[in-house]
Amino acid sequence: MKAAAIAVFLGGTMLLTAACRRTPPPSGVTAVEARIDGITCPTCVPPLQASLKRQYQTSAINVDDEKDTATVQFAKDEDFSPAAFEDAVERVRMRVVTLRVQACGLVEDADGAKWMTAGQNRFRLRSDQEIPVGKTICADGSLDTTRTPATFQVSAFKENGR
Repeated sequence: MKAAAIAVFLGGTMLLTAACRRTPPPSGVTAVEARIDGITCPTCVPPLQASLKRQYQTSAINVDDEKDTATVQFAKDEDFSPAAFEDAVERVRMRVVTLRVQACGLVEDADGAKWMTAGQNRFRLRSDQEIPVGKTICADGSLDTTRTPATFQVSAFKENGR
């Protein structure tokens, strides 16, 4: 009887573990790495870091003056906004040059284009690869905010569960 109960428990644990692996990742932008114009010396780092921290209070922020980059690893409770990110950078008289984004979200087809809904964001997708519609993917690529709507040029992606 005891052995049967253990076997049922272990079987249930294995099913739960397998089900957890199929759980879709949370939708949203998980990380941003921005190349910044205006980081000219180590003394530029603290003001930019403080400005980004005011915007993203619980997220991990790293500013690298040698690479001229600011990286944000977003906490689960904070969502990326291209405009808010650029405002935080511009508050300290700097400028975003490029944005590299990692995001997870649902891909849809609308108006003859592919779109990704990632948290509060909706990006138009472009890629040299065939991105599956109706699936949740996690993608890496560059974000062009000079276009309306913002365009996410996907360089690599992984379909949920693969």
